[in-house]
Amino acid sequence: MVIDLNDPQLESKLIAQKQLYDRLRATGDVAPARIISLEDTGLRLGQDASLLQFYVEVFPHELPAFNANTQQAVSDDSRERLEPGQTIYVRYDPKNPKQVAIDRIPVVESAKVIVCQFCGSTQTLEEGQTACNYCRRPFIF
Repeated sequence: MVIDLNDPQLESKLIAQKQLYDRLRATGDVAPARIISLEDTGLRLGQDASLLQFYVEVFPHELPAFNANTQQAVSDDSRERLEPGQTIYVRYDPKNPKQVAIDRIPVVESAKVIVCQFCGSTQTLEEGQTACNYCRRPFIF
């Protein structure tokens, strides 16, 4: 959903979007997703948060990967920790996979060894690394 700050129906559209995201968070399937890009919608929420548009590549367990977009309120303090390539978790509707809501954004610990659940390679996880160095699929933490 593109935000038009001059739209007289903005409030009702945001309420409908929140209801969709609440439903997805309650009943949707969880999958890792890689942030492709982030955009500020220009909508401030209170004094310390903005609504961001996330373009993501979702990696469901039972379906092929797909691209989707979603929005999430993000505090100004947390915003600097978000970047393209980072793995997050989303919930999606398996009957309509383009409906995606952010479930959680994990904090990655530095310098730990991890085994990729997709290709089986063992590697040292560097600070900020969220995907396998070999198969490039996002880690599931």
